[in-house]
Amino acid sequence: EYGAPWETVFSSMEEEPIGAASIAQVHRAVLMAGDRVVVKVQRAGIYERMQQDMALLNRAAGLLQLTGVAGGAVDFRTVLKEMWFVARQEMDFLTEAQNAETFATFQREVAFVACPRVYSDHTTKRVLVMEYVDGIPINRREALLDAGYDLNELASKLCANYAKQILTDGFFHADPHPGNLRVRGGKIVFLDLGMMGRLTGREQQVL
Repeated sequence: EYGAPWETVFSSMEEEPIGAASIAQVHRAVLMAGDRVVVKVQRAGIYERMQQDMALLNRAAGLLQLTGVAGGAVDFRTVLKEMWFVARQEMDFLTEAQNAETFATFQREVAFVACPRVYSDHTTKRVLVMEYVDGIPINRREALLDAGYDLNELASKLCANYAKQILTDGFFHADPHPGNLRVRGGKIVFLDLGMMGRLTGREQQVL
């Protein structure tokens, strides 16, 4: 992807990934300048494979519609269209990098929320380089208590910030499982901003 050996960008990189999913896997690394980072690397050929899968699923959805298996209750093709739209977003790491910048801008005045810094110079559509965030996963109750955190305060701040993301910003983290939420230095850190939700002003008013 860089057109050069990875050793020209990183002084070291761990071969064993710290996380792996269908689209990409993540490795710890250190930049030449000494910054500790994570490198998200897209699986080779994943776009083409998923495109083929979606074509097959669309054919299957057409057959289900003809046979009336779902009784018309579910429009499978609409669901698949949304899935493919989201998947394509997740496969463009430049979109995720932009999401992180937008999220950071919206949260700039919030003292207790953060997201990883993106190293734009080393980020492409298929490789994303971000600040390494250690911290404590938000569902590690005992570890949070041992570190001196007030769980009620954390929960209150997380709920308040989510309300802000939805009702004020109209731009919210759309994949908030415990693996994507860490607590570090008194801040709640949102990870993996590949899937974000957006709301119009009208939708915010209705909510």
